[in-house]
Amino acid sequence: MAVATASSIKTQLEAGVYPDDTLSASNIFDYAQYDGRRKYPSCEIETVQPESTTETKMKTEYSTTYEIRYFVRNLGVRTDEIANQTLVEDVIMAQMESMTLQDHKVVFEGKTWKREQVNKAPSHPAYTVSVLRITVRQITTTTATADGTLKFIKVGSTVDSAPAGDYTYTNVFNVDLKSGYRDIDEGYVGSHIPKHFAGDLQGNFICSIMVKAADMGTTGDKLNKMPLLTTLGNKPEYKFEYTNKTSDDSTITNAFTCEVDSVQMQYSTSDGVVFRLIAKLITDVTVTIT
Repeated sequence: MAVATASSIKTQLEAGVYPDDTLSASNIFDYAQYDGRRKYPSCEIETVQPESTTETKMKTEYSTTYEIRYFVRNLGVRTDEIANQTLVEDVIMAQMESMTLQDHKVVFEGKTWKREQVNKAPSHPAYTVSVLRITVRQITTTTATADGTLKFIKVGSTVDSAPAGDYTYTNVFNVDLKSGYRDIDEGYVGSHIPKHFAGDLQGNFICSIMVKAADMGTTGDKLNKMPLLTTLGNKPEYKFEYTNKTSDDSTITNAFTCEVDSVQMQYSTSDGVVFRLIAKLITDVTVTIT
């Protein structure tokens, strides 16, 4: 997913305006130089951590790390050298701040300077190196096989602008499905123990859905349409099948009909877009396992 490379960063740095006798296109490199052939002053760019991924059932995180190293030989005029070093660091930082390193869904972008003086041996010149370490992370929808999926069933649902067929939400997690009947107790003369009767069905379906473009639309099965009333002013009825893997790799399926109470839309800077669906059951839950 990363768009920046050592080569594109080199091009970006070459556009900077640096103090005299420091950096120019001739001494900015998109690779690490050999110690014995290094130019002073010079700058090198290296991708120290190529694009890496951390994937869960919920999301995939991409991360990349770059290092920009600016070398300058120590000539003994320390105050002026440090001041000049700082000026070059400021230009490098300004160039990187104005560059797009990855796509829009960047959730973390760190730029950290480290500066040290090096004196390896009498045969090698003493020098100062400033290292700018850039770490970028971004979040996308997971490509891992989902544990849970939610299928909208057209037959049995009463929605406006019905779709051509069923539709499956593929990244569903944090599901809470509760079903049962209210208890009504009634006292009677001659006993302090009331009689109990079954009341109305009470149950809820709550889930989180990592949203992708196909989950939104103009037909009644889409997330953006679920909290709306029908043209007659009624709540639409949704027939769903929720499936989930069990611990022994069997598949459990819950079929039910519900009315959507609300859709909570969660836009977080550290995550993908998540919609939280909260619905009230209007039928019993049929549970099957295969």
